[in-house]
Amino acid sequence: MFEITDSAAEQFKMSITSMGDDSLSLRIAAKKSSTSGMIYNMGFDSPKEDDQTCTIKGIKVIVDEKSVDNVKEMIIDFRDFEGQEQFVFVNPNDKKDSCETSPSGCDPEGNPSCKSCMDE
Repeated sequence: MFEITDSAAEQFKMSITSMGDDSLSLRIAAKKSSTSGMIYNMGFDSPKEDDQTCTIKGIKVIVDEKSVDNVKEMIIDFRDFEGQEQFVFVNPNDKKDSCETSPSGCDPEGNPSCKSCMDE
């Protein structure tokens, strides 16, 4: 489905522990927007009937059926960007204009929501 880096997995696990309810799963949603690329939502929830579920790096994950194609091959990372730690979605399905600054789709300016040229 998609990948979660070690640093993001560590943050998710800390959040689950601090909530004190390990029965909840990480819900990821991705919806295409005509003006700003993909819109992402995430939080902890219980699975619903039409959800797809899996476990990635020990984290129970839920994806609704409308988001499944939008998250294929996506990577969720946790990075420091300009002094602020944040989750970053690196998604080949997200075709924001600002990410198409090179033939490979990477952003040499370091936009954290785009593929990093440093990863190549």
